[in-house]
Amino acid sequence: MRSYLKRVSLVAAISVLGVFAIGGTAAAARGTTTVSLDPATIGVVVNDLGLTPAAVSPGTLSGLEASFPIVGNAKGGIIKHTGGLSLSDGMTTLALTKYFIDTNVGQLTAIASVDGVEVGRIPLFDVTLIDPASGCAASAELGLTLDAATALDTIFDLPVTPGDLDGVHFGTACVSPR
Repeated sequence: MRSYLKRVSLVAAISVLGVFAIGGTAAAARGTTTVSLDPATIGVVVNDLGLTPAAVSPGTLSGLEASFPIVGNAKGGIIKHTGGLSLSDGMTTLALTKYFIDTNVGQLTAIASVDGVEVGRIPLFDVTLIDPASGCAASAELGLTLDAATALDTIFDLPVTPGDLDGVHFGTACVSPR
């Protein structure tokens, strides 16, 4: 019952996004999703795994906060974003862009590209709704999926197993429509 109520809350937030989205072009920003990155996870990514995160425009990355513009109308329970983040080990770069938050399945997916070559859409994070923070239509915890962990290991030959990264807390998202 609690998960049903949380899903209803997120669908209501998406409805708010749809109301705010009326009247603009599909490419115009409809608001922003901001992710407060988990300091411990980012420390492991940078220090232990040797990966450098960077923003993919028009996404931004400042310290432990990443922001991505919401674009298009929220249809079918999907909130679409532009921009993204990349991870690089100095030789190979993985770009994760065009985020879709699918409230129907509780997952955030992204288009993955390795060294500029698109390899497809992957399930990046499991999305667990939490009580909305101040200024947020909806808030959620983001946990790395096993598929994403396996992709990271395949691309960067990590010193840990994908199972060690499955479910790792990546950050807390705040969806803020205009």
